[in-house]
Amino acid sequence: MQTDIIPLKPKLIWAAMEEDSLKWLSRLEIHTELDSTNRYLLARAKAGTHRGVICLAETQSAGKGRHERPWISPLSGNIYLSLLWHFFKGPRFLSGLSVAAGVAVLRALQNQGVTNAGLKWPNDVVWDDRKLGGILVELLPKGEITGAVIGVGINVDMPVSYRERLDQPCADLREATRDQPIDRNQLAGRLIHHLLLVMHNFESQGLGDCLDDWRKWDACYQREVYLYMDNRVISGTAWGIDEKGALLLQGEEGMSCYLCGEVSLRPVK
Repeated sequence: MQTDIIPLKPKLIWAAMEEDSLKWLSRLEIHTELDSTNRYLLARAKAGTHRGVICLAETQSAGKGRHERPWISPLSGNIYLSLLWHFFKGPRFLSGLSVAAGVAVLRALQNQGVTNAGLKWPNDVVWDDRKLGGILVELLPKGEITGAVIGVGINVDMPVSYRERLDQPCADLREATRDQPIDRNQLAGRLIHHLLLVMHNFESQGLGDCLDDWRKWDACYQREVYLYMDNRVISGTAWGIDEKGALLLQGEEGMSCYLCGEVSLRPVK
């Protein structure tokens, strides 16, 4: 780890939270290394662990993104965080969960003075049209209760040697803040604070509390995009999201909405 990186510490993280979120935190774990914070909590979910469990790791040996893609996780001071939460509703109700989590992440970044980041549907945090972070939601339905593990990765300081291994341009908070130091414990505390509040509100309100913020931070709004879904590629103009978190896409055949897929921005000609 770099000499100027302060390790993650529970007391410093708790200090960055507030009473209204601390009451939803049942456990906070910090590990030097895990294969994946999501895999770790998925195993706990199967064992029936209570909701409100947070797991952080300084590095991951097998971090993952969507569709089992590797998430490069060096020991360089980034954030690798997962939250386990149980919803007392079925998985169909949770279709907009990654959208809600994205809003929580942006709220935390705003707290840290990162005011120029955005959200790319359905689960990317971007800066300068480059990937600053990502969200991975994995569900474990069990009867009337659905366990959800929400993973968040944020590039705080991504070394050049690791960027060369990525399949898309990336950014980090060091760039976004013009080399201003980032207090990772403060950032982790604010991430946890907003994630817990958003998850609690999502249970009763769905995306109601998040829609305005998503639309404010939507990096694709009124831009030409490609939507990759199954074996199809659909092009059109992004027009935000609906109340369930579905992408609204204006194509040749009119406006359509999509609940799954991945978006990439079309290059400007």
